Amino acid sequence: MKERNVWLVPTLAAVKNILKGYDDGDRSIPDYVIEKSRRVYDRHIEATKMYYKAGGRIAMGTDAGTPHNRHGENARELEYMCDIGISARDSLFFSTASAADLMRLADQGRIKEGNSADLVLCDGDALADIKRAARKENHRMVVKRGVVARDNRAAFVRQPTRVAAE
Repeated sequence: MKERNVWLVPTLAAVKNILKGYDDGDRSIPDYVIEKSRRVYDRHIEATKMYYKAGGRIAMGTDAGTPHNRHGENARELEYMCDIGISARDSLFFSTASAADLMRLADQGRIKEGNSADLVLCDGDALADIKRAARKENHRMVVKRGVVARDNRAAFVRQPTRVAAE
């Protein structure tokens, strides 16, 4: 794959979330899907780690809409990448500029004048804790194509600290 410059889009959430849903009691997923998910889970992670270590081209994608992979939750893929040893910086790159490069979207994926403004403003430093970007409870604002799609800044307004009188 690396020799041929092939992209890997791991979608770690696809298998992980199906198994988690089953473990949490969801029996609506056919047995053959659960069996296959269990069979490929470790190899899926191992192959992704190998390609990452080899310096292969990786981009984030989503299987949103499949069981337990809900639209609006795809940022969790950042966390899943870091869980297997991908750095926070690389997981963010794979989810932005690299994904845009894969899709040949020259005006997306990078903060640059003239580019489409697609971004998530999160609470805290995502490089120090990827959960800041991965979990939507930490998202202050979501901007899609320059339009605010979700504004949750009011929920993050810090109350002034009050000092108790002695």
